[in-house]
Amino acid sequence: MKYILKIVIILMLLVFSCSQEEAEIDPSATSLIIESSTIYSIDDLIDAGWKKDRKFDNSEYPETVEIAYGFFQRKDIEAWVYNSADEAKKFGVNYGEQAVDKKPGQTDYLIPRVNRYHAYVIIGNLMLLCETEILDCQKLIDKLPN
Repeated sequence: MKYILKIVIILMLLVFSCSQEEAEIDPSATSLIIESSTIYSIDDLIDAGWKKDRKFDNSEYPETVEIAYGFFQRKDIEAWVYNSADEAKKFGVNYGEQAVDKKPGQTDYLIPRVNRYHAYVIIGNLMLLCETEILDCQKLIDKLPN
């Protein structure tokens, strides 16, 4: 009987600790900064399953190394690569907030222009713009090397 009670207590602790980890990501949040000293590249994203569609001209953003658009599990994810985690936080937060704060507009009644990115995540030297929510980017981040 004591043996079964110990197993039940251990299982309850495991379930509680796992549910606590999942609760850390608020699906309604529009930004997340994950502290990491890892330096990532576009190739790391590609190796994790991100499909690069095109590279953008980043000349207007001289603090970036590269900006590219792609998708992961049918969700648009734009990647901004910086030289360091400090630069990603210093510059990426501002650009991420600007992307999330864009108001939907309409230039032609047949072709509506909508807010594409509703969240962003900074991890290491990356700023990722997420199509609908942080969890879109989190699924990709989970596949990145540590």
